[in-house]
Amino acid sequence: MNRRRLALRLSAATIAATLLAASGGAPASALTLGNTGSGRPALALVGTRMYIAWAGSSGTAAARQLVVGYSTSAGLRITKVPGNERVPQGEGAALDADGAGVHLAWPAGDNGNTLTAAYTTGAALTCRTAFTGVVSAHAPALATDPAGVRYLAWTDLAGRLNVGRLNSSACASGGTMTLTNRVVLPDTSAAGPALVYDDSGSSNLGLVLAWASGDGAHSIQVGSFTGSATLSHRSQVTAAVGSTAAPGLSSATADLYVTFRGDNGSVFYGYSEGCIPTCFYASDLGEQAAAGVGQPADGDYHYYTYFDPTGHLVISRL
Repeated sequence: MNRRRLALRLSAATIAATLLAASGGAPASALTLGNTGSGRPALALVGTRMYIAWAGSSGTAAARQLVVGYSTSAGLRITKVPGNERVPQGEGAALDADGAGVHLAWPAGDNGNTLTAAYTTGAALTCRTAFTGVVSAHAPALATDPAGVRYLAWTDLAGRLNVGRLNSSACASGGTMTLTNRVVLPDTSAAGPALVYDDSGSSNLGLVLAWASGDGAHSIQVGSFTGSATLSHRSQVTAAVGSTAAPGLSSATADLYVTFRGDNGSVFYGYSEGCIPTCFYASDLGEQAAAGVGQPADGDYHYYTYFDPTGHLVISRL
């Protein structure tokens, strides 16, 4: 997306917000739900279903309920998937659609934050697999390349970025998932990373990571993962303020997109302009978030999600 198109979208959202504010309403582009929780929620679109996962409000701080659900009304009504999984407060899960359902991954708050994965088509969580010895204090990220290889990214207890391959092919025959080809990067993150495969057709950067720099710089960093511990096409998101919160990434026609909570508490939304290396420019949308912002998901609209300062779940769109 070029700057003019983004500006037009933002202008339309601003006009709608102004008109509705004058009538005492909320912006039409943002839906605040009755659901509460913390951390960075996740979105994924499968056909007419919007899947969503987040750290809920019940349970202990170390082990909040992991809520997984889906909606056919863009979040107006959410059908919850049965389960009793736990995540740390202020974190969440990753979602990755495969056309029929979603793969999900999370740090199990009731099992020492062991990375755990499962699959659902909406009825239940299946093929649940805990990866013994693989631990993360933060929410992970998932993405799949055009060959169908699924990747899982996370931060280890030292804050270093890790990437591995998540294989669920054995699930169909009653087996479990495997996590292989683990690569530990020298880069550190202050929160959970974001991950996407660049299929925008303009930049072709392959598998792309984004993270909140763990070196005190308060910046959102971006780089391409090619299987080694050295990231290529490295860049930094240009924004008015920095961030130490978990970002989100997505790929759509002509561009990559990034979302994050700035140090000023606002939601920032940016795009890559098809650059190699990426040259993200992020704008303040004026929406207040309590923590990380879930990755944009493309459908009829560009969706993203977060918790507002009161702890209520918001699904917003451009």
